[in-house]
Amino acid sequence: MAIIKKVLNSSVVMIEDENQKDYIVLGKGIGYGKKRNENIDIDSREYQLYLPLNHPKTKQIIDLLYSISPAVFEVTTEIIEMARKELRVKFNDSLYFTLSDHLNFALERYKENLVVKNRLLWEIKNFYEAEYEAGYKALEIFNKKFNVELPEDEAVNIAFHFVNAQFPEDSKQDSAKTAKLIGEIVNLVMYSLSKQIDKKSIHYVRFLTHIRFFVERYFDDKMIDDNYGLYLTIHDKCKKEEEIANKIRTLLIKKYQKDIPNEEIAFLTIHINRLNRE
Repeated sequence: MAIIKKVLNSSVVMIEDENQKDYIVLGKGIGYGKKRNENIDIDSREYQLYLPLNHPKTKQIIDLLYSISPAVFEVTTEIIEMARKELRVKFNDSLYFTLSDHLNFALERYKENLVVKNRLLWEIKNFYEAEYEAGYKALEIFNKKFNVELPEDEAVNIAFHFVNAQFPEDSKQDSAKTAKLIGEIVNLVMYSLSKQIDKKSIHYVRFLTHIRFFVERYFDDKMIDDNYGLYLTIHDKCKKEEEIANKIRTLLIKKYQKDIPNEEIAFLTIHINRLNRE
């Protein structure tokens, strides 16, 4: 059993637990009709987040909660639960605040008739298909809740939040930058192969998956660097494909001044070779 110290809105309360430690608790309707110093049995109901009040972002979070309507926050928690089930992933805690802030701002822009286009619509739809589908469902939920018609670009913006929230909060990932680089690498490979590729084939799907995780590793400084024997084997067998892989290396060095290990070149070469054999 805990005691309510403050009701921030109908979905967020500050509590003190049995050990006299303070927390922010999020859950749809958890603060509805509640008052300061009332007991609340947080173990008897579903709640989405249980955040220590000494969390480094506490002040920022509380300021944000005061500026966002309870209705936006409640639909955000509904959307996150939907996305968690659809994508079968665990999101980091920041998603509740970053997404609610974004949706609140999107609603304000809509009321002022301000439309912001997302230039990475194609990349997200093609390289983060599952997140985009979840983003589109989220958009439908939001539009129905507020009786508005936010554009498809907002599904992409929501998908960006779903992608970013799958990484630790201290990750260097930026989904917009990641999607853009994936697109550049895929286009470079397709142009270099100079042939039609069946984008529904298993080799293309595996290639795309590899490039996505390759780019994520690159930005997180977690490159594969422990299979030099594979590189020596591939080096002698796939000259053309290795040449294309090295074009990717040149692109990365030029854009980000950071090289990649030969082992990563080997894996890129393998996937490009599979594409080239189709």
